[in-house]
Amino acid sequence: MAHAVFDPPRHRSRRLGLCAALLGALLSWGTGPDLGGRPARALAPGPAEGSSAPALVAEIDAALAKRFLAEAQVGVSVVDLETGEVLYQRGDTVPLNPASNVKLVTTASALGLLGPAHRYATGLYHDDGALSGSTIKGDLYLRGSGDPSLVSADLYELVETLHARGIKRITGGIVVDATCFDRDELPPGFDQKQELASYRAPSGCMSVDFNTFEVHVRPAEGVGSPPFAGVVPPVEGITLGVEATTASGRRRSLFADYEDDGPAIALRLRGTVGVGSSATTLRYPVVDPSTHAGQVLASLLRRGGIKVGRSRITTGKVPAKAPLVAAHASAPLSVLVRSVNKLSNNFMAEQILKTIDQDSSPATFDGALGRVRAHLAALGVPSEGLSLGNGSGLYDTNRISPAQLTALLSAVYADLRVRPDFLASLAIMGVDGTTRSRLRKSSRAGWIRAKTGTLDGVSALSGYAGAPDRDPIAFSILFNGLRRADTSQARAVQNEIVELLARHAAGLPLSGEARSKSDPDDTAEDAE
Repeated sequence: MAHAVFDPPRHRSRRLGLCAALLGALLSWGTGPDLGGRPARALAPGPAEGSSAPALVAEIDAALAKRFLAEAQVGVSVVDLETGEVLYQRGDTVPLNPASNVKLVTTASALGLLGPAHRYATGLYHDDGALSGSTIKGDLYLRGSGDPSLVSADLYELVETLHARGIKRITGGIVVDATCFDRDELPPGFDQKQELASYRAPSGCMSVDFNTFEVHVRPAEGVGSPPFAGVVPPVEGITLGVEATTASGRRRSLFADYEDDGPAIALRLRGTVGVGSSATTLRYPVVDPSTHAGQVLASLLRRGGIKVGRSRITTGKVPAKAPLVAAHASAPLSVLVRSVNKLSNNFMAEQILKTIDQDSSPATFDGALGRVRAHLAALGVPSEGLSLGNGSGLYDTNRISPAQLTALLSAVYADLRVRPDFLASLAIMGVDGTTRSRLRKSSRAGWIRAKTGTLDGVSALSGYAGAPDRDPIAFSILFNGLRRADTSQARAVQNEIVELLARHAAGLPLSGEARSKSDPDDTAEDAE
């Protein structure tokens, strides 16, 4: 039994430039291929000698001289994609935990290997010759392809298609075909912690609602009465017991006991909900993605007036000649990756990673990670010290250096086939995503696109700082070994550095604004 205290979940969207080798320490890593961008230029030595921007170097040094960073591992790589010069480097070849910055690797690889136009297909099938009038005499098959964005409303559209075809009854049951992946499983590294959290949902070929479900709660009208609570979507296999009460005031303190027995889940909601509090939503992971998806479909069929003969959900393959009776296509990958990078959606990152191994039957995480490593090598990203364990960056699973990240950013920027969609997927500093509260009042807001990363002891920020009429500056700032209390200060230092880069790119004076006091909530960050 898992026991946890829950607050309302933060929004996680559950709903190349250049490809050149670094000189000095990076020369041994070699150069990447010409991917169709402007010709690669050799990068100049680092800032210790011969830097064309000594003032910038001094300002970054000053920003990194904060006392709280003295015992931390600091890695910084800054490359001007306009000139090819390495503007700054410190600890840049040391592999560090990048946290969610590894999503840059996942999404860049997916765009390069699958293509920005890749879509996921979900379909309903029946046995050949089984449709007779308004009845499917046999089973209804639900086949997935690993769609990371499929939600209940999409399945309901499939049900509506059955209605439009006049289907009112299925004599058999629902068979879920989840064979595009090797199995339903937690992504690699997720077993390092046993926490009950919606972002720790399992991966599956046939997944729906990010492999989570919601419990909607609102206070009763009178003190002492149990609050109104319900599971969304309501499915067989998930039961909810409400032992909580409505109390006076507006405070909400809810506790959930979560027990699972195979695919079945039993929840017991305890605690208090203030009578003056607003409605809230709690989100939990499912145990068996394939069974859950079948249960959601079964529930929607029943609610839509289509009778299903057998309630038990089974798994299997769609027969070779089975007709397709309803289909759903996801948004293109170019759109899906925005939720991964702007909103740091862990579930979607892992689903997209495994899809990279789609040419295998079935796809595996090991196979996908092997393809990603090969893709990075083809881009000219150095491999020394690189260790990739999953696609989301959760837990202590990945190691990559700042120089490897800027090499990736340089390579992607030089490839017109993926550059626009990759750039569009990054959070705009001071505007949206996980950086919307950072540098909001700076004149450089909107000129920095980046991916954040936060774990215990880890703070990361990598991306591009730009200005009109020039190629941007690629940067990666990785801090490891931070104390928990230093996270906000780490973000403030990252803010200061990237603002300096944006001012340098624009030819503006570096002193003044970049050293000004941050907005009160500049260091606040949305859910990782």
